[in-house]
Amino acid sequence: MKKTCLITGATDGIGKQTALELAMQGFNLGLVGRNSEKGASVVSELIHDTGNNSIRFHYADLSIMKSVQNLVDEIKKTYETIDVLVNNAGAYFSNLKMTDEGFEKTFALNHLSYFYLTTYLLEIVKHGNPGRIINVSSTAHKNTELDFEDIQGINYYKGWPAYGRSKLMNIMFTYECHRRFSDSGVTFNCLHPGFVDSSFGNNNLGFAKNSIKIAKKLFAIDLVKGAKTSIYLSSSDDVAGISGKYFDKCKAVQSSKASYIEGDQKKLLEATEELINSLQIN
Repeated sequence: MKKTCLITGATDGIGKQTALELAMQGFNLGLVGRNSEKGASVVSELIHDTGNNSIRFHYADLSIMKSVQNLVDEIKKTYETIDVLVNNAGAYFSNLKMTDEGFEKTFALNHLSYFYLTTYLLEIVKHGNPGRIINVSSTAHKNTELDFEDIQGINYYKGWPAYGRSKLMNIMFTYECHRRFSDSGVTFNCLHPGFVDSSFGNNNLGFAKNSIKIAKKLFAIDLVKGAKTSIYLSSSDDVAGISGKYFDKCKAVQSSKASYIEGDQKKLLEATEELINSLQIN
């Protein structure tokens, strides 16, 4: 039986490359993005290139939790089982941006969407054999720590530290889910894809955009290499049953010391639950 994989941020960059290679492996795919026209184009392209007709696009603005809830509802109506959930969507914002729901945008997109999709799709991921949840993080999480008095990092906002904290949250969330839901049969892992030559950072202007563009020319790896670990964790039998790990180049490695503090992992999850519940959209 074909396995089903849901990938966020799947219309560009490593998300799209992951989708391409999983489509070639015969997966049913759900691609999540915030541009419906682009989504339809990518679906057509992937079907043409792979011959796999089992590819759908699902619209969501993942920085808006109401939109994420609508996505959850749509996914539950469309699929009985999600074998693999790849929380891949993310962005860097050089300047402070707030969503209409009152969240700092880096925090909302890079962390809250991971939390929301994982939490509210867990029941149908459990139907996988076993289900896998994969969170795309980054080595940018190193040398950062969380301030639980300002969990969104709104005070004294700076773009790159905010991005690094959100990637630390991805790892801490992965570890806490592994511990909290250990009896679910679902595995939870996270990864660093590498510094990839993608559209990352193009949403910014001026110095921030130009700096990232120069860095890509000097240091970035291509999309095929960047997607390799996501594909490995999604499809390889080598990691069946392996959970609660941080991967780089398809190998489990150590994340930062701050990421392993169990008390902080629990506090992060509880603080996130409180913020989500305050929206009253469920």
